[in-house]
Amino acid sequence: MKLLETTWNHQSELAIFCRTGRYNPIPGVNEKHVSQYRQLVYNVVDDTLQSAFPLTHHLLTPKEWDGLVNDFFSSHPCQSPQIWTMPKELWAWVANKRSPLLKKYPFLDELLWFEWLEIELFMMEDKTTACKPEGNLKKDKLVLNPEHHLKHFTYPVHLKNAKYITPSDKGHYFLMMHREKVTGKVNFTNLSPFLARMLEILSEKPFTFKELIEQTSTEFEVATDQQLEEDVIQFLDNSVRSGLISGFQ
Repeated sequence: MKLLETTWNHQSELAIFCRTGRYNPIPGVNEKHVSQYRQLVYNVVDDTLQSAFPLTHHLLTPKEWDGLVNDFFSSHPCQSPQIWTMPKELWAWVANKRSPLLKKYPFLDELLWFEWLEIELFMMEDKTTACKPEGNLKKDKLVLNPEHHLKHFTYPVHLKNAKYITPSDKGHYFLMMHREKVTGKVNFTNLSPFLARMLEILSEKPFTFKELIEQTSTEFEVATDQQLEEDVIQFLDNSVRSGLISGFQ
């Protein structure tokens, strides 16, 4: 049933008050009690964001955190009706708005992104891929776990306590995140540029060890020697054990 225009207007006024704290008299609403509505709604928002971003919450001072949450909630019209997706909107809002906090913490948008990606991966719809659990690492084609994120960061937000990240840490960092099939646990693997590119190739379709190492070595213009082969085999073996590689074609 379509709401009457007056009812819709009154509900909108109450929603605006809950977001901004600025109250315009609303017929039928007791002004002495209306502040409790905003406090209840704000607490839900604050608790949700604290749970989603524990690293960011620990990094910022209480004043900085409260200012960030209040500014976001007051000025950003959230689009999704699902509250668990709200943290993604905070990350995008900070990155696009270029929050003043980025002057003090230039890695803040990447820290928020990193924390959101874990939630997104955990909540991702199940993806299946045809493969067998046993095979030969050196001969059979490898199948990458489709439930993954492969990301490039300019700060080591996944390696260092954020309180100790400095501008001198700026560089190139590669991270693979994957979800375990049975437990749903999200695992993190720090990668060299070589291994990151190799997994990126493998994400396109199954390849054998030989195909992977040859293509990656060619792109990086490095020789494929025995040490490199042993290192890659060890990495692939660990990846099978951790579930990053689902199996063999």
